[in-house]
Amino acid sequence: MAAIAASHAVSHVQNIIQRLQLGDKRLLLAVSGGADSMALAYIASRAVGPRNCIAVTVDHGFRPESAHEAAAVGRYMQKLGIQHEIRRLKWEEVQKPPVQRLEEVARQRRYTEIGNVCQMYQVSAVLTGHHSGDQAETFLFRFIRHSGIHGLSGMSLQTALPFALPAADNKTPVIVRPLLDFDKRTLYSICKAGGIEWFEDASNSDTRFKRNMLRQIIREADDDDRSPFNASSLLKVRKAMQGHREVIDRGLASLLDKHATVRADLGVVELAAETDGQQLPRWASNPAVRERALASVVGWVNCKDHPPELAHLRQFEQLIVSFYKARKAGASIAQTSVSTAGVTMLPPTVRHGWLFCRQRPRANEIQITKDLALGATALWDGRLLICVQAKPGRSIPEAVTWRVYSQDAAMHKWADQLLEHRRVCRKTHRPADMHQAVLAVQPIISVKPVPDAQPTLAFAFGSVCAESLAATDLDISVRAVRGTDLVARN
Repeated sequence: MAAIAASHAVSHVQNIIQRLQLGDKRLLLAVSGGADSMALAYIASRAVGPRNCIAVTVDHGFRPESAHEAAAVGRYMQKLGIQHEIRRLKWEEVQKPPVQRLEEVARQRRYTEIGNVCQMYQVSAVLTGHHSGDQAETFLFRFIRHSGIHGLSGMSLQTALPFALPAADNKTPVIVRPLLDFDKRTLYSICKAGGIEWFEDASNSDTRFKRNMLRQIIREADDDDRSPFNASSLLKVRKAMQGHREVIDRGLASLLDKHATVRADLGVVELAAETDGQQLPRWASNPAVRERALASVVGWVNCKDHPPELAHLRQFEQLIVSFYKARKAGASIAQTSVSTAGVTMLPPTVRHGWLFCRQRPRANEIQITKDLALGATALWDGRLLICVQAKPGRSIPEAVTWRVYSQDAAMHKWADQLLEHRRVCRKTHRPADMHQAVLAVQPIISVKPVPDAQPTLAFAFGSVCAESLAATDLDISVRAVRGTDLVARN
């Protein structure tokens, strides 16, 4: 039976690779050492050939045995003929988060390292070992977070790799989950039949982490066919939600094309307001469509790799509905904005519609980048791609470097220059661009012509503070990591 399952899995993965037009691409395999990812490596090596694969193991460094396990994964990859990379996270370089946020931060750092390997080898697709059990966990996790249809549709087969820089073709690498139709039991049987050693992470049993707690609930419910919490029941509802989402998204994409303006250089979205200011705009007139429109916009702005919670969307909706009710009644509203889910929403004025920008960060939330060479690209705040390079035909000293600061960090160093620059910019930029809430979350780029020189400062949208090296010889480009597609798959 295991041999049949393995053969079926190989054919299944081959079909997915061909359908996604990845047959001529080199693939990166995310292999942790667990049964699911070790089975993935075995299956992928037979589906596309070991020479077309690279494997990466991210050692989080939480357990004493993790380095030994990563090395053992490397030996198995060598047996398969797959090139292998080990990336070890160094927690002494960053403040270790509290246990409640440890999973989230570790996940972000893991994906950052995987993205770095993609950049190194110019890989455009990462295969993961997510299986149907993970899909059921994700559904239940989002359910208790009160996600809407967007979240309850679960993980998609393919999505953008979070926190990753684009490859040479200017496209962000994608995650592909080819094993979502297989359960963990099948992957265990493939490993056992193939003589594949795997490792069980003891921290996966630690119910202080919410996902582990949910996994335990589902595992216990799987013994009861009547339980609504067994994996089969959860996956049936998820599949129905996926179908609903696909239908809604087709109409939503057309609606947002007409009523949304995406400022990819600022990470800002503007949704149209009705000209009379009293009627709900078309994108907001139907509650279900309004929820999906807000979910898409909020998800695009905050760049999180999970959909916003329904409770957060309700806060945005409440202001929108109360705004138009008050306008129609000729009354005023006390609340002027909403900040939640990492996003600030500003009500419309005579000069702009509903504005959505990144919520003002906490102190030291955004790290200052290290010195970067000309031509390098930085992923800043997980949402904006920034590149500084010489203009065509200009000769720039190799010693020129640049950094990216948050507004707050830059104001501590160069308050006078930045305040003067804002005054000048107000004369040349749209009022929406120069709104205080939008300005507060824009990066400041510091360019040093030579070490120890006074840096030249520039706002992200390219307005340079003074005529200087940066003004005459450098191009500064900024764009959202998610492009301009608001209805993207998660």
